Amino acid sequence: MSTPYQRVQVIINPASGNNEPILNTLNDIFNEYGIDWDVSITRAAGDGARLAKAAVEKGVDAVLSYGGDGTQLDVAGGMINTGVPMGVLPGGTANALADELGLPNNLTDALRVICEPHKTRDIDAGKVGDRYFLLRVGSGVIARFHEEVNREMKDTFGVTAYIVGAVQAMREPNYAKYVLTIDGERFETEGAACMISNGNAIGALGIRLAPEIIIDDGKLDVYVLNTDLKTVLGIMGSISGRDRKSVPLQSWQGKTIHIEADPPQKIYADGEEEPSAETPCTVETLVNALKVIVTDDATV
Repeated sequence: MSTPYQRVQVIINPASGNNEPILNTLNDIFNEYGIDWDVSITRAAGDGARLAKAAVEKGVDAVLSYGGDGTQLDVAGGMINTGVPMGVLPGGTANALADELGLPNNLTDALRVICEPHKTRDIDAGKVGDRYFLLRVGSGVIARFHEEVNREMKDTFGVTAYIVGAVQAMREPNYAKYVLTIDGERFETEGAACMISNGNAIGALGIRLAPEIIIDDGKLDVYVLNTDLKTVLGIMGSISGRDRKSVPLQSWQGKTIHIEADPPQKIYADGEEEPSAETPCTVETLVNALKVIVTDDATV
């Protein structure tokens, strides 16, 4: 059976949220399509980028990443601006990147997308300090959410961990004064959280943030939330499709965002359990920096 790729590298996070016999599935599907494949296992943060970079240097046709959003981000870090396609195999508790790209949440179906004729899409990435992100970075209650939802919690509660973590993080929002310089223009505001988003999908809850957030438009979307838990619950309704006019969100778009905060704030990225940066910091757009595999009927 014909396939777009002859040689692929699969990078697996064994701690990901889905408990499935992935090696058997990989072997069955790749044998069916006559694909030569090798597998690497991540054991610590940064392994994904290192292994992906090594695979690209070996000349593989594509690098496939199995895991949740943190794993996808880690692997993507070794593939930025290489032009080698990255395949997303959703295997985490939350799979927001797969949702963002319109990919199946089932491993076998996701593999068939890669093995059969398909399209590729050049998406933007973001960079804060020396760390990349694909979906979003955030501070304040968003950072506290990342601190609450650790691996043990995800293993115990699954998707429910994200709901529990959100409630815990927003019980006592810590407000900060923000100075944002967006493409050279300065804004001063105050809020319980600052979020800079490249992608629209939340993942675990099947929610999308806002139609103006497009992952390949060359811009990042900046939001400051200046509210409490009661209104945040209203926001969850609004981003599910209801009226957003009454939601206390300030928003901007730009390519380069410099963030200052008083008091200083930790910045967390896509599914990461450790902070990517701390304010003051600069967030940059890397336009069309990552080539990803999408379905044959995807709009690119």
